[in-house]
Amino acid sequence: MKRIPKSKVARKIPVISGVVGIALLATACGSSSSSTTTTAAAGATTTTASAPISITIGDTAIGAGYADIYVGIMDGIYKKYGLNVKLAKLNTSSQLVPALVGGSVQIGVGVADDTAAAIMKGIPLKFIGLSEGSYNLEMWGDASIKSVSDLVGKKVALSAPDSESDFGLTALLQKNNIPESSVQRVYTGSIPGMVSALESGSANALLTQPPQGTSTGAKGYVKIADLSNLPFAVGSYTVTAAYAKAHPEVLQRWANAETAILAFLRSNPTATIAAIQADSGITDATLAKYAYNFFLNVWTKTPTVQTSLIQAAFNRAALKAKKTAPADVTQYIDNSFAQNAVNAVG
Repeated sequence: MKRIPKSKVARKIPVISGVVGIALLATACGSSSSSTTTTAAAGATTTTASAPISITIGDTAIGAGYADIYVGIMDGIYKKYGLNVKLAKLNTSSQLVPALVGGSVQIGVGVADDTAAAIMKGIPLKFIGLSEGSYNLEMWGDASIKSVSDLVGKKVALSAPDSESDFGLTALLQKNNIPESSVQRVYTGSIPGMVSALESGSANALLTQPPQGTSTGAKGYVKIADLSNLPFAVGSYTVTAAYAKAHPEVLQRWANAETAILAFLRSNPTATIAAIQADSGITDATLAKYAYNFFLNVWTKTPTVQTSLIQAAFNRAALKAKKTAPADVTQYIDNSFAQNAVNAVG
């Protein structure tokens, strides 16, 4: 796990790292001295309980994509809507479902395919929000690769099997009619590992989100592809079905806050760039600004879950498990919290 730099910005964010640490510091829905309704409109008059409710949100990657969580904490938006949020950095996407089921995180965000695969194994989970509706990946590589077609016979560094980068490479090759078997996948376990593989020559290219991959441009590597035009549910917010039933007020507060945050990301670039630097560990403001502009095409405008993206996630999970995907995935989606928040904004 890569530590968040000990800067003034980063120190504002309480982070719980590692699954063991998360389990020991589990913060199930806390108590509040009163129960009231909050509105989601940015700048609107907000009524909250006298004491914020404490929850832990877990995310699965270091990078700019989850800047919404950092903005929510750093700029006090969660607190405005009655939540005291702690951030748990999980090492891999495979840890998200166990953390949710174990109760060490109440809300998790990551690749929808992991949640879909867990649901197909009988684990009762619900999709409650979506912050990123397309791949948030770029491919950078050595000068021998002029276009995607030049990947044939080459090695591409990825984080892990069944990660976003793994799915992303498959989608990119399919889009360009390139056989998957013609490209070798090099799994490094982390974003720093991908960068190291590229720079050492162990891989000819890497696939990751900016600004980390973008930083290789200063060392002579070139941008090969941008995957932000390919739909994919990477920023899918998930809870257990039991938690959704027991704590609807908490999830409504979260949806209200997330709706305001998604608007904030677009209207407050300076604060969002600071959040990107805190999350990614990139101190170069130019790279952070590049990432911000990239993610304007990735972040959703509302947290409403798109059924088509979740269906696609189930289809991929079913194909891998050699099962039949559910015909109607809406039973696993609860858009009521997001819709109430969107209506409040409107």
